[in-house]
Amino acid sequence: MNQKWALFSLKGRMRRRDYWLYSLPVLLVSLPVFLYATPEATAANPLLDILSLVILGFVFWASLALNVKRLHDRNKSGWWVIVTFLPVIGPVFVIVELGILDGTKGTNQFGPDPKGRGTTPPSQDQGNDKDSITIDI
Repeated sequence: MNQKWALFSLKGRMRRRDYWLYSLPVLLVSLPVFLYATPEATAANPLLDILSLVILGFVFWASLALNVKRLHDRNKSGWWVIVTFLPVIGPVFVIVELGILDGTKGTNQFGPDPKGRGTTPPSQDQGNDKDSITIDI
């Protein structure tokens, strides 16, 4: 999977496995900012303040991109991401709707199924039909 697409694009669909595999590292990147970038520390060091803003900007955009792609997989508009900002309801919505429930089977308005469901696999016996009988005259 293309990391640039996964973390920065708002287009397409993403399966649950990939959503969690990208969301957890993004969360881990944001933790040091929340732990060490206190108002006292950033006031003493403006470079830390700028670095914190850059990291939080990345975390915000990457989370937005991941959530929108999961919503697309659930056949919902990306505008549903607004629900994730609501207190109490938002975290529950993210865990249940984006993290637990399966995506739409087959192609939907946002693209093909990332799991490949809903497509017919190619025949294994192309040209070698064992049930047919040929008679040469």
